[in-house]
Amino acid sequence: MGTYDVTSGDGDQTETTIVPVLLDGEESVMEFIDGVDAYQSDDVNVDAYIVVFSIVDHNSFVVSRDLARQLRVNVGTDRAIILVGNKSDLVRKRQVSVEEAKEVATTYDCNYIETSAALNHKVDELVAGTLTQIRRQLLPPASTFLPLPITKSRSRTPSPVSFFNKLFKKPIKGSASCEGIFMQ
Repeated sequence: MGTYDVTSGDGDQTETTIVPVLLDGEESVMEFIDGVDAYQSDDVNVDAYIVVFSIVDHNSFVVSRDLARQLRVNVGTDRAIILVGNKSDLVRKRQVSVEEAKEVATTYDCNYIETSAALNHKVDELVAGTLTQIRRQLLPPASTFLPLPITKSRSRTPSPVSFFNKLFKKPIKGSASCEGIFMQ
């Protein structure tokens, strides 16, 4: 709701859609740039890529796979890439399996979601998930900025005798045992 399109008048094939989003009590404005070569523009600061294909058109999947590879390998982007299988409402006409799409997503470090724009199915989840990925990348958690706690060191060193007494001391009845616990 509240989206609006901005089309440039200079004849190029890119279209921009502005979407205000309220997520976790914080309002953001997302700008979607749609165009075949929009990702190659030098004057565009991109926070995430949404690569969409039709699950009923295998050729569109091949194009999206190549684009994901180009973004990760050739362009070398570290930004979030969300691979989107659209037209999930047309299950009987499916040409791209979920497994095939997830394999590409895993290969190129992308998130994957299936949507139906016609039914507005999971479109909100796509927008919210994309914004969440952008926020995680651009605004790391506050805990990463906090200094490590200072620990006090003991001023005296324990004697070897007390160390061995603790080591070989008989366990107190009812004390916890590490038996049966395994580490991975």
